Amino acid sequence: MSRKLLDKNFCVLPWTGFELEPSGVVKNCIISKETIGNIHQNSIEDILQSKKNLEIKTQMLNKEFPNNCTGCYFQEKDRATSFESISSRLYYAKEVGPFIDNSLLDDKNNFNLKHVDLRWNNKCNQACVYCGPEYSSKWATELGETVKSDKENIEKVRQYVFKNIKTLKNVYLAGGEPMLMNDNKEFLTLLLEHNPDVHIRVNTNLSSTKTGVFQLLCKFKNVHWTVSVETIKEEYEYVRYHGSWEDFKNNLKHIQTLNHKISFNMLYFILNYKSVFDCIDYFKSIGFHNNSFILGPLTSPLFLNVNHLPKHIKDEVITIFKNKIAEQPGFYLQNSLENCLKYLTEEGFNATIDKVLKGIKQMDERRNLDSRKVFPKLYEEVLN
Repeated sequence: MSRKLLDKNFCVLPWTGFELEPSGVVKNCIISKETIGNIHQNSIEDILQSKKNLEIKTQMLNKEFPNNCTGCYFQEKDRATSFESISSRLYYAKEVGPFIDNSLLDDKNNFNLKHVDLRWNNKCNQACVYCGPEYSSKWATELGETVKSDKENIEKVRQYVFKNIKTLKNVYLAGGEPMLMNDNKEFLTLLLEHNPDVHIRVNTNLSSTKTGVFQLLCKFKNVHWTVSVETIKEEYEYVRYHGSWEDFKNNLKHIQTLNHKISFNMLYFILNYKSVFDCIDYFKSIGFHNNSFILGPLTSPLFLNVNHLPKHIKDEVITIFKNKIAEQPGFYLQNSLENCLKYLTEEGFNATIDKVLKGIKQMDERRNLDSRKVFPKLYEEVLN
């Protein structure tokens, strides 16, 4: 691994990979603050050598901290050893760094594709409360919106990725819901034939396992299932609208038999301000380790932000987090709890319960749901 990747400002992705969003936007990774291009305006090759990407590389080479990467820097801040963090920067340093020539990172003009994060379209069978039309076709239908996409430009990206299929070391499939995307069938078929040892991470709601994509994933030995979930039972079905808790549990049991890595990608927001701990406890009760939980604060949409909690409730929640951390659970769970606590204790947020009530009411009316029945404690402690 290049010694540059030990520097806290440095990331391997601007030299080795990209993230494609359903709208055609290209970024270095999903948590990047800035875009580096759009495939409906420029080719993927030109985007990877664009002025913006070269600027990010130059800043890193100059030992600066690009604004683009503040999400990772925030996660790593105040940690005694940076490599203890769950940040994406460090994940890709470990996943991609060992497979590059040290000289690759010496020049801003160098690029060698080793990683792709592919979100081909917004096709999804759920409309999670914090999502929207760009990442969910269910949301788009609900709001009567369309996410435009040019099939010709998507095909050019496909061909670029397929041309480099043997050099890939890490693949991330997300969406939308990756199990529903036909593009993933062809991609995984080619990977299985030409690069079967590649590391694959798939971010899924785990609701669709009979589409062919799931069956292909089961044939690889290096698969990391990143399962999106943050509540259980009735709350699960409200938060992950159109989802079924029973179906989810059955599909989770299935992938537990595969000898693949499984972790839970969990968001923390006002609807699960306390119940998130019940969710974590449930998964631990069925055999999952503290290293299986990656929990982070939701920042958008604003009306679901946990910092809208009244001060006395927020103080209570902060105490819960401190007590959980004091138990020293270790691993990703402890890092996650510390990150959420840090977010809760930051100053400057303009808390307004009216925004929460208005946003939830609009969603309830549009979906013919009753959040009061699903979240009685929330209304008792916070919203009444």
